[in-house]
Amino acid sequence: MKRERVIILFAVCFALFALSSWASAEVKAPVQPKAPDQDPTWKVYLESDTKRYYFSPASVQVLDSRKVRVWEKIAARTPDGETDTLKSLIELDCSSSKYRVVATKEFDPATGADKPEAVFENEPWQYFNLESILGVLYDNVCYKGGMKIQDTAKPAKPAKEDKKKEEGK
Repeated sequence: MKRERVIILFAVCFALFALSSWASAEVKAPVQPKAPDQDPTWKVYLESDTKRYYFSPASVQVLDSRKVRVWEKIAARTPDGETDTLKSLIELDCSSSKYRVVATKEFDPATGADKPEAVFENEPWQYFNLESILGVLYDNVCYKGGMKIQDTAKPAKPAKEDKKKEEGK
């Protein structure tokens, strides 16, 4: 009988402690990436007769020694100007030709109204061709100060000029 009371008392104390901890805990929602709405620094990186492709230099984030995250915008060209059709947050692996989409925001081409933003978690990496549209984006964002962002796990190969200098010594 005494043992049952101790167990009940322990259970009540534990429940009160857990409830007070849970009630006082700060609930944090995952951070949702937000597409830049009126970013004045959108830079055209490719255009055709029907579309114009932009990226936001202000949004470029170097995540580690080889990965970059950037917002891309695609606009449809019309006789009246252009209309945004899609904004995408893209991660590029600069040490290989891989990318993944982190978030997208679509726009209704008829009204220009934005649709709800879609966020993707842990999407698989996909290869892209360096001669494709993503290859042009890669050329614009995978360089920092004129130098390609490289995988630091691989030793950098010395340039031909450096080899000649070493041989001349």
